[in-house]
Amino acid sequence: MNQTTQALKKVYLKTFGCQMNERDSEGVKGLLLERGYGFTEDAEDAEVILYNTCSVRQHAEDRIFGRSGLLSRIKKRKPETIIGVLGCMAQEHGSDFFRRMPALDLVCGPGNLREIPELLERLYDSRKPITAIDRINDMEYSMDHIDYRSHHVKASVNIMSGCDHKCTYCIVPMTRGIERSRPSDDIVNEVKGLVDRGHKDILLLGQNVNCYGKKLSEDMDFVGLLERIDKEARPERIRFTTSHPKDAHERLFQAMRDLPSVCEHLHLPVQSGSSRILKRMKREHAREWYLDRIEEFKSVLPHGEITTDIIVGFCGETDEDFQQTKSLMEEVQYSSAYIFKYSVRPGTPASKLNDDVPEEVKSARFEEIRELQRSMTFNKNVQLIGKELEVLFEQHNPQKNPKAFGRTRSFKRVAVHSQSALEGELKMVRIKEVLKETLLGEVI
Repeated sequence: MNQTTQALKKVYLKTFGCQMNERDSEGVKGLLLERGYGFTEDAEDAEVILYNTCSVRQHAEDRIFGRSGLLSRIKKRKPETIIGVLGCMAQEHGSDFFRRMPALDLVCGPGNLREIPELLERLYDSRKPITAIDRINDMEYSMDHIDYRSHHVKASVNIMSGCDHKCTYCIVPMTRGIERSRPSDDIVNEVKGLVDRGHKDILLLGQNVNCYGKKLSEDMDFVGLLERIDKEARPERIRFTTSHPKDAHERLFQAMRDLPSVCEHLHLPVQSGSSRILKRMKREHAREWYLDRIEEFKSVLPHGEITTDIIVGFCGETDEDFQQTKSLMEEVQYSSAYIFKYSVRPGTPASKLNDDVPEEVKSARFEEIRELQRSMTFNKNVQLIGKELEVLFEQHNPQKNPKAFGRTRSFKRVAVHSQSALEGELKMVRIKEVLKETLLGEVI
């Protein structure tokens, strides 16, 4: 198919899941734009429909399978439409997807995404379903050198893929593969290019960024990488996610304090406040050890902000275990938390355990700690009223009551009334009010 024909093909691309999925989708979009494809926000209007999927929780998978009827109707109305599932669910289910969703033409795992243009070509030529999941650990086919970014102020950069930790509930090692780090020169050069193009907020991505460099031939670890990026690329801001508590240490916290571009925000998933449950999860840290890391962080960065992930209702979780999670949250005082109900992931070690916490109990616990976190977030934000904070503006809403939106260095969302866009500008803002999780202020 030539580029003139491709230009007539509109792609609908929907992304589910984490920041790495978002970056993967940017890469796919960049590859297809280079080949002359267009994009649409309406699946019904598209010639190519692609879902980039997440398989970390059952709810995420249910959202994809729930679209089976819609896709079948589109296929019946427009048989020439190509429909594909990309990402982690594709890697997990493989060719079995065609049985569960008969309208599909393409199943493509994360390691094969660079082949998307060629795979679409093959489908246009043969119309035979394709499964592409064979490059899960192949760095040669990574998406790391695709320049396209969807936002002109902030940008994500993959520094590593995969994970060697063996958390019993987690399917990531099955869908993303073994731990693989990119050479530091590649990363620094990519960040330099982004800074030259005007990007000011750089988010470094990995399943466990703290493990960066362990398998590289060069003598480089994550703190060394932060030092290189700060010194050589000099972005306004560097963020990173996600960190594993086992690999978080004082040297990292000191780098967050001392390197001008590194933001004072640490996302450190705890998952449970019960050492007994953490042991069942094989998280490689206990409650007391985790709290020691938190104390260490706060001693180095007294004004730093900490966020986390929490799973409720894991196999064998008792009321006492749940109360320990609540008490840990109250002790740490997280700025915010991603809270999830445990769902069994087929093929993980935890799938062999008895999922014995009733769904209604999981739901009640979920609501209880969600409300606890909302209260803590609001109370912490109220303490910022009257403070002057540096905000990098990312978005402008020019409606009847125009506002500009941005983030503080600690990742707090801030809104100010503004006729001008302010996008890409750093401004000092005085906080006047709190609306749920958003700070309302005025530019000084």
